[in-house]
Amino acid sequence: MSGKDRIANERNNMNDNESGSIGIGAMIVFIALILVAAVASTIIIKTAEELQQNAEQTSSDTRQQISGKVSVVDVIVTGTADTLVGNGEDHVSTLDVVWRVSSGSAGIYPNEISYYISCEVSGAVGAFFDTGQLTALNLTDNSQPANSFELSAGNTYYTSITLGTADSADNNILDTNDAGTGCDALFTQGADINMRIVVDGGGETVAELKVDSLTLGSSMM
Repeated sequence: MSGKDRIANERNNMNDNESGSIGIGAMIVFIALILVAAVASTIIIKTAEELQQNAEQTSSDTRQQISGKVSVVDVIVTGTADTLVGNGEDHVSTLDVVWRVSSGSAGIYPNEISYYISCEVSGAVGAFFDTGQLTALNLTDNSQPANSFELSAGNTYYTSITLGTADSADNNILDTNDAGTGCDALFTQGADINMRIVVDGGGETVAELKVDSLTLGSSMM
């Protein structure tokens, strides 16, 4: 083989090696791009699923808060008392709340409804609270539905509430020793009282009660 032929062969071998190296490099880059795309698509799919789940949960919670509510029909004075002795029966001691499940509401059961009554005493005494379950009683026969019974939208029920004593220290005055107890002595004529009715996992209803009269049967709505 002449010298020219050897040089030509060496050049051809070098070109083949370079082509092979370029091909391997391209394959490595191609495989790397596939891996990156696979990882990126996995992340995108997972993120999309989480966003969808969050959106569905938010939508469900919003629907429940809007539709899972009760409406207060009336609040009636059913009893008065004299908690701070010597003032006479000057405040409401018991009341009936007439209410119904709001239209469009579903999945509400008797043990899932609570009431919160808050009232304040002027001065440094602070706030008093009455809380409890808003027990559902049928207007027709005073029967109480079982906790497993789903309350129907539009049906009317009532709850009898006995207000807790404000003078828990039993010293015939309202002071800081009585803070956090019931609202009975604060339901005097002319008082404005806030009541919230909350459905567990649902919405909230706020009613402003105005004690215009202490006559039994008087409305506070």
